[in-house]
Amino acid sequence: MKKLNIYIALLLAVVSFSACDDYLDVKPKDRVIPETADDFRALITSAYNGVPADKMRLTFRTDELKLDNSAWDLSGVKDIFLWNDVNSAANTVQFSYQSFYKAIMYANHIIDEGVDATKGSTEEIDQIVGEAYLLRALMHFNLVNQYGLPYNASTASTDRGIPLSLKIDTEAEYVPNTVEEVYAQITLDIDAAMSKINVDRYETGLNYRFSKLAAWALKSRVYLYMGDFATAKTAALEALAINSDLQDLVADASLAPHMYDAVESILALETVFYSEIKSASLVSDKLLALYDQTNDLRFGLYFSDEGAGNFKPNKGTESGSKCSFRNAEMYLTVAEAAAQTDDLEQARTYLNQLKEKRLLTDFYNTEVTRIAGLNKAELIAEIANERFREFAFEGQRWFDLRRTTQEQIEHSYQGESATLQVGDPRYTLRFPQEAVDNNPNLNN
Repeated sequence: MKKLNIYIALLLAVVSFSACDDYLDVKPKDRVIPETADDFRALITSAYNGVPADKMRLTFRTDELKLDNSAWDLSGVKDIFLWNDVNSAANTVQFSYQSFYKAIMYANHIIDEGVDATKGSTEEIDQIVGEAYLLRALMHFNLVNQYGLPYNASTASTDRGIPLSLKIDTEAEYVPNTVEEVYAQITLDIDAAMSKINVDRYETGLNYRFSKLAAWALKSRVYLYMGDFATAKTAALEALAINSDLQDLVADASLAPHMYDAVESILALETVFYSEIKSASLVSDKLLALYDQTNDLRFGLYFSDEGAGNFKPNKGTESGSKCSFRNAEMYLTVAEAAAQTDDLEQARTYLNQLKEKRLLTDFYNTEVTRIAGLNKAELIAEIANERFREFAFEGQRWFDLRRTTQEQIEHSYQGESATLQVGDPRYTLRFPQEAVDNNPNLNN
């Protein structure tokens, strides 16, 4: 009966949140049973299709943008922008919660049953199961970085994280695990995947799937957030050993580096930024001030001039705007990790290698000279600013703020203002009320 419930749960999830054509057979007695390697590949494709686009919603909580006062109706995002999480308007855009767990449910089934798949080679089946481990790791990672406290080695063993979901069990009682437990499981899943995954790098068009390259990138990000700089750097260098290309904007500034078909794409899974949200937004003065608007070639790609000193984000207007990981992050992870561990020369080298592909040559040369004179603290701050520039509106900023300074941010809109204080509890999202109603263990 328990296994029957699992299959029914999978069928309901497919019907309710994604349709991947007829990827399974419906067996007698209403059992939905993936059996072949093709079945399991289609199942994980459904999981990939269902990954939510929460990062672009999180952008409203950052210092990357301000609301456009001339926009017609911003009631759906105003309370997110003002960090009004307790009494927000009924039509406020909702952050995902259940969608993450639906993707995890697919991954769990593949992990549990995929090894017994038929009509596929061992390498093909191992690859699919490895991808499922990595998808589960990424979903838990995104969840804990929205709804759990930021990782702090000294308090992680008691800090509240999010419920881990490792089995399909319709009768399970899900209690939030500690941040330490969540990160421990994420790293275990990455290690399990490493023993199975065998595709070094997927070709363009299939690069929404996890590969060895994407596995190293995920490992690098996870350990960076944990403050394990040595492991983060090693993983980033392993990723760059597979592909170290950067989109060269000096040679050709027509293709933005966050696009799925950019040479530096690692995993083109998550939506970067919706055009509908672009219409509500203007680039913040703080972010604009970080760019040399003449010599930084990202500026014309990332933003569009609206006149009167206002700019709108360009990202998200392109159909190919999909990015979870790309090589620029690996360069900046090596730079940050090296700086944090006192290898300032390596930090400067990797930072400058990225800048060389983003800045006009004369200005780049002046940057090399300036960066050579920075001390450790100044270099770490410069790398943080470069992440701010490079990954504008890609969903990295909120997570970066959480894991580093948790600095004060002030927002205002049509006479209303709000301040996110240093270390503010609102740097962690509240569990959605619907989730709390269904599971009182999540009580905020």
